[in-house]
Amino acid sequence: MEFKFEFNLEPPEQCGTGEAEPVQADPERRSESVKEHRVLWEELERILEDGIVEEVEVGGCDPLCLRHLNVWAVERALSLQDGAEAGVSGAIARRSDLVSGVYEGGLKIWQCTFDLIEHLSGVDLEGRRVLDLGCGAGLLGIVALRRRASEVHFQDYNSSVIDEVTLPNVALNEDDDDEEEEEEDPPVKRRKAQASPSPRPLSRCRFFSGDWSRFGDVHGGSIKYDVILSSETLYNPDSYGDLHDTLSSLLAQDGVVYLATKSHYFGVGGGIHLFESFVKQKEVFYFQTVKVIDDGLQRCIATMSFNKAQCS
Repeated sequence: MEFKFEFNLEPPEQCGTGEAEPVQADPERRSESVKEHRVLWEELERILEDGIVEEVEVGGCDPLCLRHLNVWAVERALSLQDGAEAGVSGAIARRSDLVSGVYEGGLKIWQCTFDLIEHLSGVDLEGRRVLDLGCGAGLLGIVALRRRASEVHFQDYNSSVIDEVTLPNVALNEDDDDEEEEEEDPPVKRRKAQASPSPRPLSRCRFFSGDWSRFGDVHGGSIKYDVILSSETLYNPDSYGDLHDTLSSLLAQDGVVYLATKSHYFGVGGGIHLFESFVKQKEVFYFQTVKVIDDGLQRCIATMSFNKAQCS
């Protein structure tokens, strides 16, 4: 599986546009309220009827078979929609993996997501309230559902990602104990999506879009998460303040944050070491790197929990 970064952290008007329409950043976008997404069954069935599903086995020694919509097919569908979110459709037209403040890369399944899924095979999530922060395809939250989390909330910056990717992917993954049929097919398979999603996994989920700077206030402080999962969200140092504040406002006192990240994001400056320094300066969380993966570009799994002084 090959991953590459085509980040665009400069204001869109400063970038070469080619023949595609330029992506216009909305200066008010980050001040908008967080939106909660309801399940619209007719729309969800339409997406699944038109979609192509991939199945991938993940999780190391305790594998799970996860289903998700094919990224290329989703991008094509969004590019043809008249009412598609402008920032997302513009980024697709420009073949940009990310445009800061406009489109935050939620259509793509990033490499570190699979690292964290494997790590979660050794984490007890049963009965926990879980947040998949910067969820994109929602695979981390789906794994939490399969691991018997009591409730899972999904958050992504872009509303189109939630409606066209996250929600359908959750619907595609049944939350049951049925044994997987043994097949000799390759681990990644493609098929047409089922037209009738099951409400069972969705009944334990809530879905939100919007910026981290407002998401920390979405529940008015009434809901805290036992576990917060986040993958490939440390690329931009400018977001560290909002991310730190969001984690501190939403994490339960005895909760744990699991982060999957590259050691360094070349060209954009972020990475685990810079974020660790930022966290330690704040003196709110205890930060620990629990796994280092030296496979090409170095990747890491880290955990965060409140300092004991903060809990007293």
